[in-house]
Amino acid sequence: MSSNPQDQNNNNKKTITVRGVDRDLYNRIVNLARQSGKTVGEIMNQAMSTFLGLAGKAGEKIDNVVYKARETGSAFIEGFKEARKDVVVISDIEELEANKNEIVSLGKPVLFRNIKKLVLEDVDDDTLDRYIDSIVSVDELVIPRSLNKFKVLQKCKFVKRIRLLNFETP
Repeated sequence: MSSNPQDQNNNNKKTITVRGVDRDLYNRIVNLARQSGKTVGEIMNQAMSTFLGLAGKAGEKIDNVVYKARETGSAFIEGFKEARKDVVVISDIEELEANKNEIVSLGKPVLFRNIKKLVLEDVDDDTLDRYIDSIVSVDELVIPRSLNKFKVLQKCKFVKRIRLLNFETP
């Protein structure tokens, strides 16, 4: 077995044929993939992952899942529109610690997306306003105590938990 994470990721993927797919829906996925610079497989994986995440417990009624999917659909499309902005996209990371100097040095706003744990070490309100475009699909966001939580929340979508940074050392 390979120890390379990319090889392990590829072992998890395979070609699948699905019958009964609505041609118009498929064509819309293809167009969305072209516009966003992603593959059809990446778009489908994200769509299925989002749908299954909305399903929650296995016993939830499909009508509830469909309602939740429609409710979040506009946010999903908005994410692709954000990708076209003049921002630096940092995404698909298990855990990331970022400080003010690193963020400011990029010279343009940052969009943090699809990160399990994001720690913003010494970011202040001005840096948040000027250099953080948005924080999307983050399981745990850790922020300095001095940062205005409500300003942070205005930048967040699909953030599961916000914690305050603990400066004490164990």
